Order: sequence, then C-alpha cells, then structure tokens
Amino acid sequence: MKRNLLLVLIVFVGLFLRLYNLSEIPVGLHGDEVSIGYNAYSLLKTARDQDGNFLPLSFDQFGNFRAPGYEYIDIPFVAILGLNALAVRLPAAIFGSLTVLIFYYFLLEFFGKKSSALLGSFLLAILPWHINISRASSEAVIASFFVIFGIYLVYRDKYIWGFASFLISFFFYHAAGPFVLVFLPFLFVLSKRNRWRSWIVYAVLIIGFVVFLTAGSGKGRVSQVSLLNIPGGTRDLIQSMDEDGSQNPLLTRFYHNKLYFYGRLFTTFFSQHISPDFLFVNNGKPERYRLYWVGNLYFIEAPFLVFGFAVLLVEGIKKKKYPWLLPLVWLIAGIVPAALTWEDIPNVLRANLMIPALVMIIAFGFFEALTLTRGFVKTLFIGICAFLLFQNTSVFLHNYFYHSKIHEPWFRSASEEDVVFTADELSRQYQEVVMSTERNNNLIFHLFYLKFDPLEFQRLGSPKEEDGLRFSKLVFRYGPCPIEQFKLESEERLLKAVFIVKSSECEINPLKWETIKTISTPDGLPAFYVVRRLSQV
Repeated sequence: MKRNLLLVLIVFVGLFLRLYNLSEIPVGLHGDEVSIGYNAYSLLKTARDQDGNFLPLSFDQFGNFRAPGYEYIDIPFVAILGLNALAVRLPAAIFGSLTVLIFYYFLLEFFGKKSSALLGSFLLAILPWHINISRASSEAVIASFFVIFGIYLVYRDKYIWGFASFLISFFFYHAAGPFVLVFLPFLFVLSKRNRWRSWIVYAVLIIGFVVFLTAGSGKGRVSQVSLLNIPGGTRDLIQSMDEDGSQNPLLTRFYHNKLYFYGRLFTTFFSQHISPDFLFVNNGKPERYRLYWVGNLYFIEAPFLVFGFAVLLVEGIKKKKYPWLLPLVWLIAGIVPAALTWEDIPNVLRANLMIPALVMIIAFGFFEALTLTRGFVKTLFIGICAFLLFQNTSVFLHNYFYHSKIHEPWFRSASEEDVVFTADELSRQYQEVVMSTERNNNLIFHLFYLKFDPLEFQRLGSPKEEDGLRFSKLVFRYGPCPIEQFKLESEERLLKAVFIVKSSECEINPLKWETIKTISTPDGLPAFYVVRRLSQV
C-alpha cells in the first residue's frame, strides 16, 4: 500500500512539473508549435490541412514534411480549449506524464523489484531532458511513450498489442522507426523471446515503417536531414581522391570510399550524444531546447551511470545474464536515429529514446553501489545522494521556471505575438504593412494568433512563404531591413506604408523615418522597430 502511494506521488510530481504554467513556459511559441496548432485547427474546421490536403499522412512545416500524429491528436484539445499555447502543448505534456507511469510498470517487469521501479520512475519524473521536451509540443515524447509501452507489452508476451503500439509511434515521429527496428531483434534474443511470432511481428513492422515513411511526402523530412544529404555531400571525399593523383584507382578506392566516409560521420555524430558535454553540461540542440546552466542529466547521476554501465556490461557477459545487456543495447539503439542525421547535432529530440535506457542504468547503478555499503555508511550514502539530487533538481527548476523566461529567449519567437497584433492594428491605418521575416516572423504566426478562417485561407490558394509574399495588407520580405528594398518606390507609396524591421540590423535615419513602436523580447531587448516614412517638405 505504501509503495502504491509512492507511485501515485511520483506520477503527480511528474504531472505537475510538466503542466505547471504550461502556456507561459517555455516562453513564446516556436514556429513548429504554431504550425501544429493551426493545422489541427484547420483539420477541425475543414478536415483538411492548411494547404487543403484532405486528412493528410504528412504535414508541411516550412518545407519539412513531418509525421502527422501530433496534429491529429491535438484536434480535441483545440476544439475544447481554443487555438492557443495550452491546447498545442497539452498533448505532449500529458503523454510525457503518462510515460512516468508506464515506465514504472516496465521497470517492475524488467528488474522484478518495486524499489528499482520506483526509483527509475522518479528519476524520469524529475529528469531535465524529459521535462524540457514534454513541455514544448514534442511529437518525439508521444512516440517515446508508445515505444516504451510496446516494449512493455512484448515483455509481457502481448505481441499483437505491442506491434500496434510500435506502429502508432511511427505515426508520430519517424525517428521511432530506426530505433524499433534496431532494438527489437536484441530484445527478442536477449530476453529469450526468440519465437516465430516475434519475427512475424518484426517483418510486419518493417513493412509498416516503410509505408508510413513513403506515405504522402513523409520521406521528405527524413531525406532532408539524412547523412546521405549532408551539405557539401562527398566533397571532401572527392577532394581526397583527386589528391591521390595517378595512383592505382583500386588503392584510391581502398583508402577513400563512401563506406568509410559516411561511417566516420556516423561515428562522429554518435559519439557526440554520449559526451559529458551533451549529457551533463550544455544539453544539445535545437537551440530552442537549450537549458542554460543545466545539462540533460543531473551531475549526481554521472557516477551511477558509469558504474551501472560497467556492472551491466561485465555481469551480462561474464555471468551470461544476457537480459542485463538490454539497457545497454537500448542506449545504443536510442542514439542511432540521431546519428543518421546531420542537422542540429547532438539532438535532444531524435535521441530522446536514450532517456529510458539512461534512467535504467542510473537506477541500477545506484542500487548496485548501495549493496557495497552497510549500517551508518549506508544511511550516510543515501543521505548525501538525496541532498545532492535535491540540490541539482532545485537548480534546474529555478533556472527553467524563472531564468528561461528572460535568458536569451531569441530562439522561440517570443516577440511574435506582439508583432502579429501590432501588424493587425496597423493594417487598419495603412495600405501596406511591410515586415521583415527575420526572427521567424512568418505568415503562420499571423494565421494562428488571429485564428484566421482555414476555409478562407484555402480559398485564397494557401499562400506559401516566399520573399515578397502579400497577404491582405501584409507584405513579407526576406532580410532584416525591408525599407532598403523600397528605396526606389514612389514617395506616395512609402507614405502609405508602415515597416516592421529587425532592430539590430536596420539603420534608421531619424530625418527620414519615425519609430512609432519598439517590439521587445521578454528580456527587454528590442526585437523589431515599427517605422514610418516622414513626409518630405
């Protein structure tokens, strides 16, 4: 009974840390979040995405075609709560919280001890990495929930339900596919579930992943960030081959070949995800997920991660406790989806399936270290660990819920809501509102915050982002200073227009231009200036 109450408390802590002030923190809605919300709104109103596609299997987010799961699951939240930050972020926060619960039951099945399962679920509940991505409309979090649930079901020999859970994860995040396809064979063999039913499920999963990947334009995003499409391509490889001059072509191919070239890139990106810098110091990319002064894991967890890894590896091989190798295989498989890409490395989203393995190893390492202590030393050891964990957690929560609102909030479009309503007000006074697209000032933000009718947007042809895009009275121009592009326009047109320019990269001549408003980021620094042409007498 006592341990059941502890589980309820742990789940409550996880839920609270993922829901508290969710609409305000993280500060600002990023472009991907806004795109998710408006597409869910469009589906709710028209059964089509913003581009007019009927119930699509992939969504175009700024030219990146992504898995569709989040947009569909967000529909009821938008229907009930309206088109706002809370409605967009709530699905990931809820599934992130549910992951704490399902992870407990998996750990109970794996370790066979409630104490290990409780510690593991508690560590996940307070983990900076998982809290961070659970609060920011991350489809990776929902996919991770279904992957863990699928593994739990397979562990319980419920193959069909496990298979269904894996398929659902593909529907949310493409990176779930490579992980599942790499990890499952090891799960079957190491846990002695190497049966014909297992391999039938595995074969069907391969087919299912290929179908999801190729449906619609789903493979577009995968191919964009794939190692095979890294900017510059094989330029360095070709250069090395050219430098060999007249050497025997076979020898040149032996020394310089694509297998070695891409293998080296994969190894480089793989290693960045297990570096102390990524795990404990700077916590990786994209920049909008950066936790300043905090890593993805707590410092106190470092010794237990190393110790747990060593014991699992040695005992798993030496004493043939092969199931003990599963967390290590899970860790490696969790890095594979991220290491197969080049963009934003090391990546907290594509590598998020590392998280359960890391927590398993840390929890195991703690209890193994605990067995080496006795009496007063054991009590002292637990007390010191508890204090350090409390201190590490307090620092993270303080930095996240207080400092993140004002510390360099440049990567989350934190000033965009003000830009939208300012532009909307100005459009009633001027014939044109000409805006810079810097700081991610894109049309989608205006559609989202103004709740523009999706049916009307589709009737207008679903205009795409481009330099010079005109939408009603709004004109979007690439570059920080659109007034430079209007120098040759007639004085009459300039006087009837107002400009929103990037503050730091646009020189305003006070003799010719009047600054009528400054739009700032939450840290108080100017992001945009609203300027108008002065009449030349």
